[in-house]
This record gives sequence, structure tokens and C-alpha cells, in this order.
Amino acid sequence: ILLPLSNYLKYQTMKYVLTLLTISVLLSCKPTENDTELLFEDMTTASQEMYSELVEIRRDLHQYPELAGNEKRTAALVADYLKELQLEVHENIGGYGVVGILDTGKPGKKIAWRADIDALATEFEDDPVAFASKNPGLRHICGHDVHTTIALGIAKNLSLHKEQLVGTYYFVFQPAEETITGAKAMLEDGLLEVIQPDEFYALHMTPFPVGTVAVKPNEIYAHYKKVVLGLRTQDTTKINAATSYFKQLQNVTDERFGTDSSFEDATIGIVGSSSIYKNYTYLESPVKVQKLQDSTTLSAYISFSNAEELEQGRQKMDSLFKHGALQDVYKYHHIEPVSYVIKNHPETTKEAMQFLSNHYEDALTELSGSFPGGRSDDFALFQEEIPGTYFFMGASNFEQNIIAMPHTPIFQVDESVIEYGVRYFSTLLAARANYKDVN
Repeated sequence: ILLPLSNYLKYQTMKYVLTLLTISVLLSCKPTENDTELLFEDMTTASQEMYSELVEIRRDLHQYPELAGNEKRTAALVADYLKELQLEVHENIGGYGVVGILDTGKPGKKIAWRADIDALATEFEDDPVAFASKNPGLRHICGHDVHTTIALGIAKNLSLHKEQLVGTYYFVFQPAEETITGAKAMLEDGLLEVIQPDEFYALHMTPFPVGTVAVKPNEIYAHYKKVVLGLRTQDTTKINAATSYFKQLQNVTDERFGTDSSFEDATIGIVGSSSIYKNYTYLESPVKVQKLQDSTTLSAYISFSNAEELEQGRQKMDSLFKHGALQDVYKYHHIEPVSYVIKNHPETTKEAMQFLSNHYEDALTELSGSFPGGRSDDFALFQEEIPGTYFFMGASNFEQNIIAMPHTPIFQVDESVIEYGVRYFSTLLAARANYKDVN
């Protein structure tokens, strides 16, 4: 009886000792704050060392732009690059969508990064760069060639430091952003069966100075809607009253505010504490009047800076359209969505902003308003599924007359934005994947 008991006690003691040793080893392997800073320094160096290679990739993509739905060459280049990094690669998701997966094999968050890959058809004749588009009528005048290149750089940087990282990283190369169809297609084709991210991030080139990251929680583009009002009359007096009510919905009068405002005015407003670009409702178009038999339909496009303004607008429409001068002829009114609304997740965005502020002094600009005019991005559909943040990345160099104004004939980028983007966001993703985020 005693012999088996003695063996059992020895076994339990040995098990206890081994457990303590395992815990001790794991604790000794846990990265310290100094380890993390060294990692970020190494990643910064790697960003600089791969810069020339990435510039070549960007220029190649710029010379061979492809329309939404036709991104075959671009997708192949992306997939081949990710395979060279030894990532798990999935192709042809929602068209020519590509996904690369870097799994460190260690516990941590699952972080996704989106880059759009399509170009635009344009009648602009002269491409102002030496490596001009070789595909007639097509150009990267929205910066997607740069977005794709930065994402490839982030993937390479993280793969080079895989042993020092935790968690899983997903790189989503989305087709057909310009037609606002690619995100939906990827989701419908099972994207979230291939990846299961905890957080989702993306960026877009803007005319801010190169190296600037501009962002804020919640909406950064306005809710752009079509408002339609139906009346049971063709009476001119009633129509004029209805038209005036549309104009009363607007709560800004500054003549600078509109689709023709200059970038300088917009940037002053979008970051200023007294910005007219926050808490606004803006009538974007003339009121269109259409008479049909014994009825009339009026419609206009309106930007609402945030969800609160949209709700107030709904209430004001109910009050104006259903009562007063229109009460006896009111038939219906409704608000139709026109574009998706980018809405940054408050918590992840604030934490990302804190990280960037702490690690890259003067890089971060906090927006105070949201852009009007129907500009948007179908990355919003990913945000509806996964908490995430959409950044604006400055790519202009005003001294060199390089202005990164999307969808214009003068669009160019200061290519140093590639190194900034890879450096900032490689380290951000590494920090976000850690269960105890480094701020």
C-alpha cells in the first residue's frame, strides 16, 4: 500500500515542479517595455531599408493601372509578393481580391489591414510623373497604388519580425473600391470565413503634408443622403414653400462651405476647434422639382455631419413637411442612402491615436469635423462587422508642388509617404496584436 502511495506523491511533486518551471520560463520570455522599444526601432530600420524596393513596386503599379473588376495583373503581383514572404495566401475573393495571413503561432489579437487596388478611368491627358501610366485612359489618381505598396511593406516588415511578434495579421487587398462594390463582394464571397479579425484598419492618401496622419473617432465623412418629398399638388405656391423648407434644413451659411471650397479652406475647417465642418447639415444641391400628373416630387442631396445631425434632420423634416403650409398637400417624404458612411470605432481609434501620438511626435493631427459632399469608401462595410479605424495619410509636398488631391489631374504623392506609412502602421499593428497593448 505504501509503495504506490509513495510513487503517487513523487509524481504529484514532479508535476508541481514542472508547472512552476513552465510558468517561470513563460514569464521570462514575456517581452518587456525595453524589448518592445527595440522591436520598434528594428521595424523602423527595416522600413527604411525596404523603401527603394517599395518605390519600384509603386511605380510599376502606377504604370499598369487596372479598372475595378479587372485588377488581374495587380492581384497577381500582390499574391506573388505575399507568397515570397511565406504568408498563407488566398486569391480571387470577391473578384480579384487577395488575402495574406501571417500567423505568429503565439496568442494575441487578430488584426486586419485593408488596401484597395483598383484605378480610375480618366480623360486627364498628362500624367505628371516620369513613370506615367502605360494604359491609355487609366490612371492611379486616387493613390491606390500607394495604398497597395504600403500594405505590402507592412506585411514584409511584420514577417521579418515574426519571431518577436504575437497574434495573427491579415492583409486584405480589395478590388473595386472606386465602384463601391468590392467590399460587399468580398464579404459575400466568404471573406470572414477566411479571416476572423478582432480589429480592422485602412488608410487613404490626402493632401495633408507628407507624413501626417489625420483621424478622429466616429464619422470622418458626412452622412450623404437624398431627401425626397411628395406633394398632392402642382400649385406653385406650395412648391415654393416646400423648396424653402429644404433650404431651412441647412444650418450653415458660410459661402466657403461646399463642393467648390479650396483644400486650404477645408483643412483649416476640418481640424479647427471652431470648424464649420462639425455639427452641420448642408444642402449639397439645388432642389429638383418634378411634376407628375396631379402631384409633385421634390428632391435634394444633403450632408449630415454625424448621426446626431441626421436624427435632428429627420425630426425637422417631420415638422416642416407634415405641418404648416404643406399640411393639406403632404403625401410622403423619405431619406435615401447614397453612399456608405465611414464611422471609426471610438475605442480602437482613441487607442491608435494615443499610440501614434506617443511614438511619432507631431505625426498625428486630430480631425474635428467630417468631410461633406458624398465622399466615402466601402471600407465602411468592414467596419459594420469589425471594430476598426480609417486613417487619412498626408502625401503632399507643397515646396515641390506635389499635391495629393485625389481624382484631380494634378494628383501626385511624395513617395516618402510609403516609408512613413510602413513605419507607423507596422508598429501600430504589432502593438494592437498584443493583448496588453503598448501605448
